[in-house]
Amino acid sequence: MQQHAFDIFLKGEVVDLAVLTSDIVDSSNWYRWFNDASNLENMQKHYFPNTKSMQHKLYRDEIEGSVKKLQLGIVSKKDNVLIGTISLNNIDYISRKCEISGFIGEKKYQSMKPFLEANKLIIRHAFNELNLHRIYGGSLSQDVINIYCRLLGFKSEGVLEQDVFKGGEYRDVFNIGLLKHNCTFLVEN
Repeated sequence: MQQHAFDIFLKGEVVDLAVLTSDIVDSSNWYRWFNDASNLENMQKHYFPNTKSMQHKLYRDEIEGSVKKLQLGIVSKKDNVLIGTISLNNIDYISRKCEISGFIGEKKYQSMKPFLEANKLIIRHAFNELNLHRIYGGSLSQDVINIYCRLLGFKSEGVLEQDVFKGGEYRDVFNIGLLKHNCTFLVEN
């Protein structure tokens, strides 16, 4: 893992959220995270191998210059390395809503503090800067949903039964949502 001169978009205490670039594809483990089955147990990933060229294509086609998706790199402030990504997807400026997804790919950094801070930073940005009204998401893991509900204020919005095939079985997807007026951490500390 190489250190990089990141263009910081949102500053935090433990992590910063940085603009993703094609240089970051080259200088980080970003594409490799999606080849590690243990990292992706509860995600709709790891059906096909990922390569650096595929990650470049994803960056060019879905991230660079998009107004429907805001994907940022999660950077450890202590070590100045890319440890994950977080995004607002399917941004709908008419209904003022989007889907949230986040992932800490570097195992050494997989802990609650960077994950929660990255989510709080992007949620604040969604509500305070993009003027969105609702953020929604889902997971194959009830534990992940419990974290979003208990620590970030999301509410359970139901279950899509046997919605995703993963690990040789059909699994439920647990859905959550957060309305701006229910968000308790919008003001920066």
